[in-house]
Amino acid sequence: MLDFRIATFLQLCETKSYTKTAKLLDITQPSVTQHIKYLQRRYQCKLFSYEGKTLRLTPEGEYLRRQAEAMTKMSAKIVADLQRMGDSRQALRFGYPEELGETAAAKILAQILKRENAPEISLYVKKTEELLNMLGNGQLDFILADSISEDVQFTSEPVGETAFCCYAAKNHEKALEAISQLLPERLLISEKGTVDRKVLEEVLAQHKLMTDEFQRIMTAGTSVSLRELTAAGIGIQFAYETSMQGMEDRVQKLDISNFDEKRSLVFLYQKENPEAENFKEFLETFRNAWNKK
Repeated sequence: MLDFRIATFLQLCETKSYTKTAKLLDITQPSVTQHIKYLQRRYQCKLFSYEGKTLRLTPEGEYLRRQAEAMTKMSAKIVADLQRMGDSRQALRFGYPEELGETAAAKILAQILKRENAPEISLYVKKTEELLNMLGNGQLDFILADSISEDVQFTSEPVGETAFCCYAAKNHEKALEAISQLLPERLLISEKGTVDRKVLEEVLAQHKLMTDEFQRIMTAGTSVSLRELTAAGIGIQFAYETSMQGMEDRVQKLDISNFDEKRSLVFLYQKENPEAENFKEFLETFRNAWNKK
């Protein structure tokens, strides 16, 4: 639905290179130049300028970038909505964070789907960052998330809580007097920018600590790999309690004095979503089941 030259503009904003943009879009470099010249003529302003050899957005270019990104998301949402309208059996599209562990969600959904007249559900289990992007693009109806992910563009409804704990292999000392005793350990954490890492950084800050103070740090890209490394005794891990369901025989929760962290969970969905009434009953049912588990 959007002018194809907008896609070129956004890619150039990302790469800051006409050559790289051409290669990524599989077009010629002169074509990239022509696309940008066309947009500059149309909007009657300069979008890029050079500072030395570095390509930078002008203030007008920065404004167009923000608006173009919003239009691209809206365009994707319209396509998803139209495709969904053509589906006679519209399943509720539920995004569930990988870092919360799938077992808890699967058990609750199994209870709900056994009921008479239960709604059709499509479950998407991914990192919260990807779920937020899908929600913004209209590819999901709602997601479950840590309250740290609340955003003004989404409606937020409270769900309940889950503990955020420290885990180690079974042979690790169980009782500790302070988190600081763990600093000589290898800390197993997810990648920078991920929600569970942000939560950990926030929790450690409450105890006047930072991740960099651990003597050794290992980053892993998935929750499964973090759990397996923890079980193997490679290091210690801070994680949501729900994510460790089924791992009780291989890992243990450490008892740390003055450490009892609870995280609030919320449902997020698009504001003024005309479909909201269609999934409110499901949200309430899921909320009740979560708080009884």
